Amino acid sequence: MRLIDERGRLLGKVSLLDLGALAIVVAAIVAVLFFPGRQVGSVVQVGGGPTLPVEVDMIVRGVSSRSLEPFQVGQKADLIIRNQPYGQVEVVRVENVSRTVPVVFPDGRVENLPDPEPYRFDLVFTLRGRGQRTENGVVLGNNRVKVGVPLELETFSYNLRGTVMDVRLLQS
Repeated sequence: MRLIDERGRLLGKVSLLDLGALAIVVAAIVAVLFFPGRQVGSVVQVGGGPTLPVEVDMIVRGVSSRSLEPFQVGQKADLIIRNQPYGQVEVVRVENVSRTVPVVFPDGRVENLPDPEPYRFDLVFTLRGRGQRTENGVVLGNNRVKVGVPLELETFSYNLRGTVMDVRLLQS
């Protein structure tokens, strides 16, 4: 009996292609188990440190509302960071930063006037919660929060999506 027959089988039983595929799968499993990659910001590395008070400024553009009444200072809101629930934060400040429109008058002067759309606001929310300081920045829950990170803020009255403008660690 020959070692490899005319069909490419080892000892007439196992195909060499099957052996090659099995070797690749075993090598991949060994590589994952014994040589894991560096996982920055994983749950294991983030947990365990002291939590500090954190303030986050979030800008929301184009809010359609009849008034600013639903956006109350001091209320609790659910925060979602990158589609991951964080928990509740306190709304510390709400600032209306609606746009102005440059208007040219017949005499040549230019004035910035309020945007003529009465039910469209640009709002900056200041949110307060608790987070941890790491070497890579501030972490709320298990999510790093930096400028540009998408946030979602939800209360009984509204559900808004915006982005982070600023992150501040407060003195405890």
